[in-house]
Amino acid sequence: MLLRSLIVCFYLVAAYWASYHFPSMKMVFYPTLGAFSFLFMHRVDQIKDLGRIIIGAMISVTIGSLLYSVSTGAISFFVTAIITIWLIQFFKWNAAPIMSVSLIPYFAHPASIWALPAAVLISLVGLLVPILVIGRLEQLPMLARWSMALQSRSGKWTAVKKEL
Repeated sequence: MLLRSLIVCFYLVAAYWASYHFPSMKMVFYPTLGAFSFLFMHRVDQIKDLGRIIIGAMISVTIGSLLYSVSTGAISFFVTAIITIWLIQFFKWNAAPIMSVSLIPYFAHPASIWALPAAVLISLVGLLVPILVIGRLEQLPMLARWSMALQSRSGKWTAVKKEL
């Protein structure tokens, strides 16, 4: 899990750095990306589910952007939320960040209808690459032994935490 955490954190830092230093990439980093990262980190072996989550995020952020472009008010916000909840339940997307990403247009105020969906697509596909790398690296025997050694050490800390 340490390797996964390090790789995902490096990705988040890179996305933040790019969005901070390049105005055209301002919307590539958003706080929900951290939630997607944590979710993806625990589903390294479930690439099909990760693809479904990315598709769900794209659909919901597109709906949010379209409805925001029609109206920036509370009714549009409510309709976005209710449609997204229905889609999550209907397609069994089991990923709460999808709800969050659908509401980003109401807080980020994108200049273009497609700016946010494009940024979400770029960032989530970009997140998928390190996740695939993690999956491959964890299959290497040397890293598997290293990971097991770290887990055995963390087991000792778990016993200490329980005593406290």
